[in-house]
Amino acid sequence: MTAAANALEAALGFTEADLEANRRGKLSPAQIMRIKRRRKRTAMVGALLFVCLTLGATLLFYLGQQNRSLILHAAGAMLTVINALLAARAGRAYLRVGGDLKTGGVDVVAGAVERVLRPGRGPGNYVLRIAGVDMVVSRAVFVGFEHLAAYRVYRSAVSRVLLSAEAAS
Repeated sequence: MTAAANALEAALGFTEADLEANRRGKLSPAQIMRIKRRRKRTAMVGALLFVCLTLGATLLFYLGQQNRSLILHAAGAMLTVINALLAARAGRAYLRVGGDLKTGGVDVVAGAVERVLRPGRGPGNYVLRIAGVDMVVSRAVFVGFEHLAAYRVYRSAVSRVLLSAEAAS
C-alpha cells in the first residue's frame, strides 16, 4: 500500500475490512458502530440544544411579563422560532443517519478527483469533485487525494458521509 493510500486511510478512518465490505455495497460492522455513535451524538446534541433554548425562551417570556416589555416577549418568540427550526434540522439529521442503518448500503462515486479550494474561513473550504458530485471534506482528507487522479469513493447511501476510498486502476 502506498503512502498516499495510508494517509487517505488514516484521514477517513477506515480499514481494509471496511473497504472490502464497501466494495460489496455494504457497510462494515465497524462503520455501522460509527454511524450508531453519530446518531446518538446527534440526538444528544439536539436534545441539549432544545432544552437550553426552551429554558432561554421561557426566561425571556417571564422577564417580559414581569417588566411588561414587548421587546423581551418578541425576543422570547424569536428564540422559540429558532428553537423549532434547529429541532427540525436535528431531527432530519437523526433520520438521515438512521436511514443509513436501515438500508445498510453504500453509494459509489468513481472518476477523476478535482480538488477545489474555496476562499474563506468556513468549514466548507475543502471540496472534492468527482463525476460532477461535490463533497465537502476536512483538510486531512483533502490532502490525502491526488488532484486529477482516478478514485473510487464509497459513501453512506442516505446521509452521503464519506466512508472509504481507493485509487481506481
